[in-house]
Amino acid sequence: MSSRVVKTIKRTSVSGLIGWAFALWLPISPVFAFTSPESTDLPDTITVGATTYSLPNLDNPLRKDKSRLEQHFDEGGKLYFTHCYLCHGDLKDGNGIFGDRFSPAPANLRKLVFDAGKGERFAFWRIAKGGVGLPERFQPWNSAMPAWEGTLTPEEMWKVILYVYDSVKHPFLPNPPATPTAERGAKVYKRHCVYCHGIKGDGKGIAAPFSSPRPRNFTKGHSKFRSTAFGKIPTDNDLHKMLVRGMPGTTMPSWKHLPENDRKSLVLYLKTLGRKFEKFKKRGKTHKVIDVPEPPAFTLESKERGRQLFIKTCSGCHGVEGRSDGESTHKIVNIGKDQLRPRNLTQSWLFRRSANRKELFQTLRTGLSLTAMPRLSPRVYSDETVWDLVNYTYTLSPAVRPDVLPEMRATRIEGALPKSPEDPAWNKITAYFYPVGGQLQEEPKSYFTTTSSLWVQAVHNGQDIAFRVRWDDPTVDPILKETATVVESPPPPLPAHLRADPSTLPPPPKPQPQKIPDAFALQFPASLDAATLPFFLNGDREHPVTLWKWSSYPNQVTEWAGQGLQHLSRKGFSQEVTGQVAFRYGQYLLMLKRKLKTHDARQDIQFRTGQQVPIAFNIWDGNEGETGSKKAVSSWYRLILK
Repeated sequence: MSSRVVKTIKRTSVSGLIGWAFALWLPISPVFAFTSPESTDLPDTITVGATTYSLPNLDNPLRKDKSRLEQHFDEGGKLYFTHCYLCHGDLKDGNGIFGDRFSPAPANLRKLVFDAGKGERFAFWRIAKGGVGLPERFQPWNSAMPAWEGTLTPEEMWKVILYVYDSVKHPFLPNPPATPTAERGAKVYKRHCVYCHGIKGDGKGIAAPFSSPRPRNFTKGHSKFRSTAFGKIPTDNDLHKMLVRGMPGTTMPSWKHLPENDRKSLVLYLKTLGRKFEKFKKRGKTHKVIDVPEPPAFTLESKERGRQLFIKTCSGCHGVEGRSDGESTHKIVNIGKDQLRPRNLTQSWLFRRSANRKELFQTLRTGLSLTAMPRLSPRVYSDETVWDLVNYTYTLSPAVRPDVLPEMRATRIEGALPKSPEDPAWNKITAYFYPVGGQLQEEPKSYFTTTSSLWVQAVHNGQDIAFRVRWDDPTVDPILKETATVVESPPPPLPAHLRADPSTLPPPPKPQPQKIPDAFALQFPASLDAATLPFFLNGDREHPVTLWKWSSYPNQVTEWAGQGLQHLSRKGFSQEVTGQVAFRYGQYLLMLKRKLKTHDARQDIQFRTGQQVPIAFNIWDGNEGETGSKKAVSSWYRLILK
């Protein structure tokens, strides 16, 4: 999967605007050959509900009443931010929070809008019928695009289309001012920000319930990322940098494409939404910006000092290995109330600022207002000490998100396969990185998943095949402590005078299973010889799938037949899949093992060397209520046995 390419293009003309729209294309190489439908693929008719539409002669009926266009635009925006923006993004460029989780990627609607040969009738067809409704020649049906007929009325679909087309064709307000003003900022805010941040700027826009973290409440006057001290209001430059940078890993995009004076006007307006900025000015105060010195040379000695300080100071929240699994995390996290987990420090590509060392230093010195992340005061921690902590934190994650390869190879070895998920033999086996996104096709949906990615390894010896899967989960199902190896991040060490005598402490309570178990499933087509690849979301009645599903309680692997998200049944026979699991510092390690060939060739998958085997992944975080169709899922990938 290639990385996103964003080009800077001058936007001083209509041609520049069109160039900017195409520059936001997100190129991703599909795992299985997939050609996007063109205007020539538009069918003559489609039936939506009880109505049959002649597509070549179809126009958006809402455009006939000019007096209601603004109303339709606003209603279409609300529908878009309720149903579409998590994948297609705030900027309609296919770069929503789940935009890089599926292959093929969500459509770049900017490209669609400027394709003169397609038009709004084409969009109506694709929205109504979705990825599953593509013609036969576009199989495999691997698109995550739902069919919206039955969920949205035809009129609602046309409202969404009107909103998308008009907002893409007219992304900037007319008549940009020579100097920034709050009045201009109010207009910019209403056009671009209100659907998430709300009319009053209180973070209660139409998209808020589908966002985690929730949109910023500007009426409080606080900003997590500032150059000023903890709890202090941000500078104008801080707010401007926020607009230019966006917030990686959230639904907040970069607005650097807006004219500069519109961005500056927006900053002026944001400051009017709360009282803190006005009071600050009336009292004649000035900002005290926290200085960030140039970073010293990285040394292993500094990293080791940082590691020791991290265990003592930071592991209580971030966990021993930085996966946000510290003991204190369980006391402060409530996703429903937007009380989020500490940052997973092993995924630098999701850091809100960035992963460079100066930005990490600034975060540690200023803390994150309105969160449990404190500042490191210079009266307690010297610059040298903070740099030690930065240097250790810097090593916990790759500098960039690992590449996603469409093909995973199962390494062939001689002799016995690894004995457990913690067997050192796995260290010699190539690990493959794969993203997962929320299941958004059917209710109950998963709008924000605990898990965003996983690592997979596969190995065989000509007779047996084994997979090891690793995925981050800050909370382990406690009952696993009775049947599996579980190593959790301990509380930070207390000073000697505060430590209790272990002999005086009562025995720990007997572990109890969490209300909903954690689970994972490997998914394969029910038949590897079938001509049609099943839909990646558990297939359908004509194209079923097989799932090898592990659950934390009871700790076992079971086999399931899938004929759709709502049609899973426990298999009455066994392919003799075995599994072992371990949990270590916020990460599950699961090993699944089976014979390449079984005695029942009719009902069991038969693996052959050199064969391409479609494989997909399902993950449930029971602690966050994920069960059934509410889960994290992946697209199909290819497995090849060497």
